[in-house]
Amino acid sequence: MATRHNLCVNPALANDEAGWGGEAAPTRQAVTGFDRPFAARYTTGTFLRTAPGAVVPGQTYRASAYLRPSNTFSAGGNGYIEWRDAADGVLSYSMGSYTLGGPGEVVRASVTGTAPANAARGHLILDGVNYTVTTVDATMCLVEAGSDLGDYFDGDSAGASWDGTPGSSSSTLEDAITGTLAGGLPPLDAAGAAGLSVPATLAGTLPGLSGNSDGGVLVRGPLAAGLPSLASSGAGHVLVGGQVTAGLPSLLAAADAVVFVPGGPVAAGLPPLAAALAAVSEVAELEVPVRVGPPRLGWPVGAARLSWPVGPPVLGEE
Repeated sequence: MATRHNLCVNPALANDEAGWGGEAAPTRQAVTGFDRPFAARYTTGTFLRTAPGAVVPGQTYRASAYLRPSNTFSAGGNGYIEWRDAADGVLSYSMGSYTLGGPGEVVRASVTGTAPANAARGHLILDGVNYTVTTVDATMCLVEAGSDLGDYFDGDSAGASWDGTPGSSSSTLEDAITGTLAGGLPPLDAAGAAGLSVPATLAGTLPGLSGNSDGGVLVRGPLAAGLPSLASSGAGHVLVGGQVTAGLPSLLAAADAVVFVPGGPVAAGLPPLAAALAAVSEVAELEVPVRVGPPRLGWPVGAARLSWPVGPPVLGEE
């Protein structure tokens, strides 16, 4: 799932009815039967207009809203996306149609269109209903790039956040993995700046951080996978908030990357030490082997540290 953006700046009237209009102004009404507690109630006029969403000329958008009529005297009508410029002047319309349900039945109306030149915002307009005869509640507006009709979300949805004032701004639903991830993750390389967030258990192979990459991997739950190699002057990092039951990464080729495990114990093998690490011998011609304890990786205050568990290296014969 790609990261999604609801561009509507007042999708569910959480704070007020700003941006919602039509032939006559609606009232903000506390409601039940929707997934949000407020709706715009229309009791006069023949068309409604939702709050707008910011658009880019040439991009296709789908705008939708949820409606509930009070009776069956009106069957529905035409729907439009009204395109406006930065000065709020009307440019053109993209047209569709919609159908109302029975009394008290919640339905969803949507229209797809491509923003014209100079378009800065788009409103969903629905007409064909005499609101004096049929009262209609409308809420949960989604204005999203693309032609697919996705599930409604706003900043109060699970995994989403408001881009500005809660309830009165656009919102973003991040691409995230909410279950157990048991697959191989892509490498973060070639100076990549990508990031991956795994809020649950990770049971797959983490990506390598290489090629001067500046990416990051965040695992909030237990990690039961191989940690990535930190190589080729990588500047990425891995952050694990739970217990690690996986092999720690190799530190190779003057790595400048870091692994943090601040939230739980590490039950894993320690990494090998190789290539351009700071620990070197000052003996020019050594005729006996160097015996040292196994290295350990520590995280004192946010920075990786390599050390020996018991004292300095010990020289001895085979």
